[in-house]
Amino acid sequence: MNFTLPEEGLQRLAAQLNLTGTFTHTLRAAHGGHQLLARVRIERGQPNTAVRIEMGEQVHTLDVQTAHPEKHLQVADFIDAIANGRVDGGELAPPRVTRQPLLPEPDALLTTDQTNRLRYMVRHGGFACLETGLELPINVAVHRTRPAEGVTIIASIGTAKPRTKCFTVRGNQHECLKRLLISIEHLHIIATPQRAAAA
Repeated sequence: MNFTLPEEGLQRLAAQLNLTGTFTHTLRAAHGGHQLLARVRIERGQPNTAVRIEMGEQVHTLDVQTAHPEKHLQVADFIDAIANGRVDGGELAPPRVTRQPLLPEPDALLTTDQTNRLRYMVRHGGFACLETGLELPINVAVHRTRPAEGVTIIASIGTAKPRTKCFTVRGNQHECLKRLLISIEHLHIIATPQRAAAA
């Protein structure tokens, strides 16, 4: 039988490695309803964290670097190796497959200064010309509404045939800024042919 620590156990183990204490994990067989219990004692320290694993009559210890970003994977592989009898034989565990993002996170569309300028405009009104890496800037005008709290926004990109958005948002400043940022991102996407095709 091949026992593995399930995905939810792996997530719990990642959080537990930032603590000191004793935790119980259940390993499941790939086929059938067989299970094994493992007691994991963690003593967090610097620069290493000591991990003691008790499974049945077996007791094993492992030290991992506290700052290592994938220490939970190292411990999980060690637990799997104990459960499947590979620790004493020196047989390597198969590599653990984890979920990775398909694409890296894109860079922020606006700089911190641009976002702060928009935040100021939501509070007081104003106009900004935002460079977002396109051939033409995105022009934004914000007018505070009175007496109801909110803003009227006009945003456009282009000159000969500009793409324009005009709308009023009622609510607090956080909600108004959020809607403004969404609108700017949408204008940026529709003004970029390859991004519009991928959206």
